[in-house]
Amino acid sequence: MDSLRSAARRTLHPLSARWSRLPGSLRGAVWTLLAAVGFTGMSVCIKFAGQTMPVWEIIVLRAGFALTIFAPAIARSGLASFRTERFGAHFLRAVFGVLGVSTMMLSITHLDLTLATTLGFTRALFMIVLAVVFLGELIRWRRSIATFVGFIGVVICMQPDPSGIDPWILVGLLAALFAAGVTTMIKRLTATEPPLRIIVLSYLMIGLMAAIPAWAVWKAPTFSELAIIALMGLFSAWGQTCMVHGLRAADATIVVPLDYTRLLYAAIIGFFVFSEVPSWSTWVGGAIIVSSTLYIALREAYLAQQSRPHKPTGE
Repeated sequence: MDSLRSAARRTLHPLSARWSRLPGSLRGAVWTLLAAVGFTGMSVCIKFAGQTMPVWEIIVLRAGFALTIFAPAIARSGLASFRTERFGAHFLRAVFGVLGVSTMMLSITHLDLTLATTLGFTRALFMIVLAVVFLGELIRWRRSIATFVGFIGVVICMQPDPSGIDPWILVGLLAALFAAGVTTMIKRLTATEPPLRIIVLSYLMIGLMAAIPAWAVWKAPTFSELAIIALMGLFSAWGQTCMVHGLRAADATIVVPLDYTRLLYAAIIGFFVFSEVPSWSTWVGGAIIVSSTLYIALREAYLAQQSRPHKPTGE
């Protein structure tokens, strides 16, 4: 075994050295494109699993697989993975999480993959609304206009007509709203809590919360269903890991625009795998949502860069 490890290191070291010499912007772009593939793969697994399994059961099994993956790290850190003085904040983050995951899975199961993916990007719009309502932040006029325009795109995606609005679109928007709440809570927790503790307590609490309704609808999963859930966890870990590496390697101005390639992947897979053809309202509304949220993200990255202290270049 040790000889195999040594051989692997000798083989991979030159490749790793070449990779590290590439420009950060290029490495960040590659990582982000790979992250988009991972997140899209996770959505595809959710759509397959949601056709035969109750959502609450999927959430419980997903949490179990995730905790299994993190078991070695949990064993190394011991009780530090669970011990916290901010139980209330972790609990609230888990409440947002279980509501967000369940509504996200339902929207992916019942909507076209492209539309569900598009609605997920409205999280940036809801984060601005939450910042104004709950944090009392003052939003500059540019972001206010961009947010308003983004919600116009949402209305177009909903395509209201005399027959009414598809209720699953509202579920998709609720998923984005809860996801914004999750992001807000994570930002607060990271001030004092290590990443592993946030992840472990999140999966543990979400799994326990989902176990209550899952008990009422539980059915023994088949081997293929378990395989799909495991693949879902793998794609989720893949996407999150690649996104972290992408943000470390390159500025947000490089990473954020490429994250929207998820829409392209979703449209292609939705067409060839699920025979889905997105409506004109999805394309038009999605283009408006992407444009507004992209502007907001790039504007925030620019302002953050401007606020950094400039290093002296010399005498």
